[in-house]
Amino acid sequence: MKNKKISIIVKYFYPVTAGIETNIAETYSVLTKKGWNIDIHTSKDTLTEKNVLPNKDIIQDLNVKRYPFSKFGYWPKINWAQTDLICLHNFDIFPHFQILVYLMIRKWFKIKTGKIVLTPHGGFTPEWSTFSFIQRTIKKTYHKTLGAWLINNTVDVTRAVSEWERDEIIKYGVKKELVVMIPNGVENEAYKNLEKLASTDIKRKVKSFRNYIIQIGRIYKIKNYETTIRALAKTPKNLKYVIAGPIQKDKTYQQFLEKLIDKLALTNRVIFLGVVKGVDKYYLIKHAQMMVHMALWESFCNVVHEGLSQGLVCIVANNTALPYLIKNGINGYCLETTNENKVAEKINFVLKNKNSKFIIDMEKRNRKYGLENSWENVAYKINDLYKNLLENNL
Repeated sequence: MKNKKISIIVKYFYPVTAGIETNIAETYSVLTKKGWNIDIHTSKDTLTEKNVLPNKDIIQDLNVKRYPFSKFGYWPKINWAQTDLICLHNFDIFPHFQILVYLMIRKWFKIKTGKIVLTPHGGFTPEWSTFSFIQRTIKKTYHKTLGAWLINNTVDVTRAVSEWERDEIIKYGVKKELVVMIPNGVENEAYKNLEKLASTDIKRKVKSFRNYIIQIGRIYKIKNYETTIRALAKTPKNLKYVIAGPIQKDKTYQQFLEKLIDKLALTNRVIFLGVVKGVDKYYLIKHAQMMVHMALWESFCNVVHEGLSQGLVCIVANNTALPYLIKNGINGYCLETTNENKVAEKINFVLKNKNSKFIIDMEKRNRKYGLENSWENVAYKINDLYKNLLENNL
């Protein structure tokens, strides 16, 4: 399987660091060590700025090629005939639509084309309430009709990252035999000596926070930070809420949160920390009292996986893929998505029982589970999938 070529197509890549970007970096960097030749075709945009990243880069041994992103996306410069695997990540209308149509035409006319793998990361079955009515109508109609038809007639394998996403993709009309499930993993940094390797800066910050709960993710309305902020007002006054993640280009939601924080007199208790990476991220997670993640929607939820790896009790919303990851009363608690009273009650319960046997046992189970599911192991499963796809002409 030496020197096989993979071309990845995705809207964002590092230095943008959220779930999709982490998934790509952590899995494909392992595949490079197994002999795959990998190019990532992406935009020159970050979440807050357009056309600011260099045309070319090498990140974690991955060749990155960037393009200006217009209202119709971008057209990657790929030698389609010489590429063994074409891997589309996410499921945006642009550039995915025109690329899938082009690849379908090549297949129809029997023009040499690599195998096509789609990993939607929830992009095919998103949280529709985050779109405007017009956007939702257009995109949902497209997904359930032309989108599903294009996948069924063009894509060789669709990879779901959770059982929930697998079931939803099939409900949307994608053929069952095209869908496989390979979950996400935990970075290697989770296994390291965090006390020794964490930076002085993060240690200083964690010491200043003292007693805190944590949520990691983009500052975006789908993450539903407001429910936990409202719950925080009903917890001990020495408890802080640390939010670690990048700010979206549209700062309207952050401004809404800041007004809510001010209204509830929580200015000194809610901390927007920005992006925290690597060992420092896991050090920050490890020293939290618990993780609270009341998102409106998740196709898997990498950050809850990361919380489990450090033994945190995780309080999550009882929707989409989250109850597949967190079993109520076993490794955390699943609550009504926007019920701040229930969230506050459960936060207070975990704090009060922090030293009890059943909470300590829960933390041990979580750490064991989290550390058994590394990104490296996930990458091996993807490697096997891709090899089988090529060798058996699936």
